[in-house]
Amino acid sequence: MNDEQNEARPTRRGRGCLSTYFVAGLLLTLGAIGLFAAWTVYKVVPRPYKTRIYPNVYVLNVDLGGLTPGEASEHLTEAFSHYDAGLLTLSDGERAWAVPWAEAGLRLDVETTVQAAFAVGRADRGLENLLSILNMREGRYEAAPVFVIDPGKARGVLEQLAPEVSVPPTDATLHLEGDQLIAVPGQPGQALDIDATLDKIITTVTHLGPDNQFALTFQIVPPHIADTKPAQAQAEEMLNALVHISTYDWLTDETFTWTLGRDVLVTWLRVEQTEDGNGPSIQVAEEAVQATLESLAAELGEGRGLRLEGATGRVLNVFEAGGGAVDFRLTHPTRTCVVQSGDDLTTIAARFGMPPGLIAEANPGIDLDWLYVGQELTIPSEDVLKPYPPVPGKQIVISIAEQRLRVYENGQVLYDWPVSTGIASSPTYTGEFQVLNKNENAYASQWDLWMPHFIAVYRAGGDTYNGIHGLPILSSGRRLWEGALGSPASYGCIILGIQEAETLYNWADIGVSVIIE
Repeated sequence: MNDEQNEARPTRRGRGCLSTYFVAGLLLTLGAIGLFAAWTVYKVVPRPYKTRIYPNVYVLNVDLGGLTPGEASEHLTEAFSHYDAGLLTLSDGERAWAVPWAEAGLRLDVETTVQAAFAVGRADRGLENLLSILNMREGRYEAAPVFVIDPGKARGVLEQLAPEVSVPPTDATLHLEGDQLIAVPGQPGQALDIDATLDKIITTVTHLGPDNQFALTFQIVPPHIADTKPAQAQAEEMLNALVHISTYDWLTDETFTWTLGRDVLVTWLRVEQTEDGNGPSIQVAEEAVQATLESLAAELGEGRGLRLEGATGRVLNVFEAGGGAVDFRLTHPTRTCVVQSGDDLTTIAARFGMPPGLIAEANPGIDLDWLYVGQELTIPSEDVLKPYPPVPGKQIVISIAEQRLRVYENGQVLYDWPVSTGIASSPTYTGEFQVLNKNENAYASQWDLWMPHFIAVYRAGGDTYNGIHGLPILSSGRRLWEGALGSPASYGCIILGIQEAETLYNWADIGVSVIIE
């Protein structure tokens, strides 16, 4: 290599360095220009939105872009007043309940929501993020709304729902399968845990919004009595009893009887926890006994029933004693009389076998001296005439037509005597009655006379009774109607001879049937 070639090489290296420096300088210059431009865009472009929400920002389909927070609050409040509010959905896993937001106390927190919308694009101050928000062409930026819920209203919704979704526990019980007493174990229930459910709703609404299905929270409720096996032997012993119920209808001469066995008696039993907590015991439910008696009464028909005052206690005593018989009085309904042409109180009383005074007491608002055709009167139940249990095998029969009184015992005529019944202006009323009370010597103030061996048969009205007695004696000492027996003579009572009246007085027990025909 010659000297000239060696001298040329340094000259070429100097030009290459110059080119590199130039490019580097140019790039730095361009970078600086770019940074300046970006800085200019970052500072200048958002300047109109310094106090306004960036464009393309929406909340619940409401465009808030370009608005100040105050304008956005007014705009969002106005728009949301017409907003088709949603539903708060509650579920127990099988069913769902949709509650309107307003009813559940749910509302949009406008101020917080506007603050969130204003913060869009400002929290991340990257240029790319800012430009993407400002230049959205394919959609818009939906800022998440912020909701709040009124705990009081939400609690009210849950309290209203609680009875529907809660399931009470089922206590263990006993029932019959065929003739076998089976112990059925108790089952737990569930109760709505209002506090836990409310906390879940408030937390979810606050952080995630209301567009969720909220699962209800429940508490397990154990049964009060879980197992009845310890009481099964006690129940078995009680079910060995038999209770016999009977009643007699003296109007129709019908006797009704029922035998209550295991299938009925088991419905009376209740399994209850003992006070000392040492296991369940068997108790008899009075309301169940009452229901059984009411069911039996309904079988009688024709408006008849059973006199149930004190009936439950009587049946319970027999049942708890190991079984036995209970006899009940049969009751008859009141009746209605429609006044016909020619009717007056006397003819109506005769038709129904009811003394006029008792008809008058049953119709206090009606003037019985002025009846009209079609008018309705209440006729008392025949039970007012026979309030006592009948006396078996004894009966008194009085024939007005024959003016005779016959005494029957065990179906045979014991006595047959002449009598005097009431005169036409004060007649003796016909019907089926019974001995109500007895008075050795009763006084009738209306006529100022004494009635020996008085046997009350029916109440004529008020405290006045008509009945059977011996020949009366005036206060002067004079005896009335001697020699008149065998024809009407009295003011309504049935008059016997002195000896006959004493004999009947001693024979007739309270409750003996008396038929006047």
